[in-house]
Amino acid sequence: MTLVRGITEISVPGHYPKPTPAAQIYRALGAQAWDDALRIAERDWKQLLTSGLPAIRALVDIVPSERLDADPRWRRIRAYLQAAPVAGASLTATSRADAVAAVLRLTSEARVARVSGDLLGALALARRAREDFERLPHEHRAALEGDLPHVLFAWGLTEVLAGDATTGFEDLARAYSAARARGDTRLALLAAGELAWLHATEGRVLVRDQWIANAHALLPTAVRRTPEPASLALAETAAAFDRLEYDEARSALARAADAPGEHTVELAWARALLASKDPASDLPRALADLEQLDDALFGDAPSQLSPLTAARAALLLHLGRGETARTLLEDLPSPVLPSIRTIRAAVHLVQGDLDRALHDAQAALHDLGRPRAVVEAWAVIAAVHLRRRDPATEASFRRAVTLADTHGLPSGLTHLPLRDFEALAAFAPPRSPSMLAVGTAGTRRPPAQRTPPPRATPSELAALRLLAAGRSTGETAAAIGVSPNTVKTLTRRLYAKLGVSDRQQLALAAAEHGLL
Repeated sequence: MTLVRGITEISVPGHYPKPTPAAQIYRALGAQAWDDALRIAERDWKQLLTSGLPAIRALVDIVPSERLDADPRWRRIRAYLQAAPVAGASLTATSRADAVAAVLRLTSEARVARVSGDLLGALALARRAREDFERLPHEHRAALEGDLPHVLFAWGLTEVLAGDATTGFEDLARAYSAARARGDTRLALLAAGELAWLHATEGRVLVRDQWIANAHALLPTAVRRTPEPASLALAETAAAFDRLEYDEARSALARAADAPGEHTVELAWARALLASKDPASDLPRALADLEQLDDALFGDAPSQLSPLTAARAALLLHLGRGETARTLLEDLPSPVLPSIRTIRAAVHLVQGDLDRALHDAQAALHDLGRPRAVVEAWAVIAAVHLRRRDPATEASFRRAVTLADTHGLPSGLTHLPLRDFEALAAFAPPRSPSMLAVGTAGTRRPPAQRTPPPRATPSELAALRLLAAGRSTGETAAAIGVSPNTVKTLTRRLYAKLGVSDRQQLALAAAEHGLL
């Protein structure tokens, strides 16, 4: 997801006018590329003196003083500009030049905030940049013409992830079109990949596949042999996952991991989603890896605010730790996304809380623009009706299957425990492609109820209760009369039996299984 870096790396095709030196300075200032800005000014000094003085003033005002002070020439230039009288018109031009640089600078800061996980901060910065841009006179917007596709790309991603998704998708589509019009194949490819991935996350299969096709059409012509973007490989991971083709999904995910770009959170989300269903995956390892990354990226925020919350809950659910998953999903800040509502509905279903399962599933139906959530919600509703012997069972499940067939989302039928799914299968429409895919994929399903407690030896139980109470390895060893190395061995066995990777998780899992 390159933004400012792409501004300086992607060349403007020859049949378009070369950006003016002033415009090049503005984009360098927006990228906080101080050396580039100074180099451009020195290279085109004479031209800037006659037609780009506002850009020089912006440079002197924005570049850090210590950087200017390192060069005697720039110290003299700054002193001259500060002492020289400036007419009112020039002041206005300078302020507008500053505003152009500010748009790029704010957009750059929004990108940094988004990549670091501060989505609300990124949204505030991106919207400030948009407001500043819209206040610019039309003649001054021309200075941003070469960068506008990149700016729209950054704004669009931020809006989709944290703000108004409709505006975000429009911005990304405009960025794609503008990049195509300018011959900027690399940015067009990035925009197409992001649009494919973002639509894939919501199960908009037809739109996803169209953007995947658009991206592949660009790959053979991409300048400098541009590699496949991570976002495009992620979209193809989701496409294979939705078809329940796990070998293909693993292959696409490996390409995404090797591709350039800043998709740490997206990769973790896709990896966890695949692990929860792929029978070849190591679930405890997948959960430990996800929790480690989640804590590293979002450890200072409440767990409910992490973008990885739903993926974490899905892994817990499939490990038989439904109560821990339910605790994680409680008290979410509003509005709760339909994708999180449906996993929470599945958790409530597995835990036997049918009222809350039905409430969350019905709430997820309100947003018909997210087919994946709608299919999953109808499947949960059908399972609730089944357990209550409600006559609406058949109609509900037929609707879930019909929607899965229509949208190509057999994955939406896999959140139900096997016992519920097998009972509901009798109500499915005949020759359903989704039911056929589910029946042949060997998909992992959440257990029907809390898994029975693992069998532990008396020594393991004694060590477990002391460790869960906060005792150290040495204290535990002394209390049960064994060596510290023996306690470490017992601890490793307990980790393996309970599917956890640290003592905090050990205590939670032990309590959930009634071992304390």
